[in-house]
Amino acid sequence: MDKTQKISPNKRSLIIAFVALAGVLITCWLGEWQLSRGNEKLQLMTRLEEQMSLPPLTQSELLSATYSWKSMNRRVELMGEWLPELTIYLANRSHEGKSGFWVMTPLKLNVQTVVLVQRGWVAWNPTNPSLIPDQVQTPVGLVKIEGLIVGTPSKMLELWGGTKADEITDKKTYKKSDVWQNFDLDKFENQTQLKISAVIHQTAEPSEGLMRDLPAQGVSSDRNFGYSVQWFLLSALIAALYFWFQWIKPYLHARRT
Repeated sequence: MDKTQKISPNKRSLIIAFVALAGVLITCWLGEWQLSRGNEKLQLMTRLEEQMSLPPLTQSELLSATYSWKSMNRRVELMGEWLPELTIYLANRSHEGKSGFWVMTPLKLNVQTVVLVQRGWVAWNPTNPSLIPDQVQTPVGLVKIEGLIVGTPSKMLELWGGTKADEITDKKTYKKSDVWQNFDLDKFENQTQLKISAVIHQTAEPSEGLMRDLPAQGVSSDRNFGYSVQWFLLSALIAALYFWFQWIKPYLHARRT
């Protein structure tokens, strides 16, 4: 004898209604969450733009108030000497669809203060990307730069196992003009025995063999708003399918019969 019990039509309708309601509520909640995330990013972008519109901080202001080094996206004016022997090249960084390096060199402001400057972008050798570009020029003596206080460079997918930086982690020396896949501030400070006060993105016209643009903020609300629309549409689809199959279609079928 078949011991399976058939679900009654009323019970089946109740289960379907519950599942549909849960689907609508969950997708609506996800849509609202993505919408709130998008609004948060819009507010963050507004604050970043406000920071960039403020007058640049002078070197004396930064040195007298060290907390100012944390003023992200604040414009600064600095004067110091490059430490070219500690230049690093971040590989696999793109500019206008081309691959190359971000060139980063420490700038010594005084005996105690050093910043790491993301000086610009240079194309790599297409036949041998690991070669250090020779067209980059580093001025000697005092230099004056303008830039923005930024965070450390974002991590990229590593294309080969390990880096030269990894090979010398435990050493106190630093390889001149080394090629890194990703930048590690703690490792850099450990190897160079420098204390980096801030990372600066240099803003200027192309020079010294380098291209320069405003840094990518890494903040965009477009994706969040796009996802929110998708979740709301899915919520509407679930509701529409439920009413069609559970109410409208049975009603039309009953009228025809």
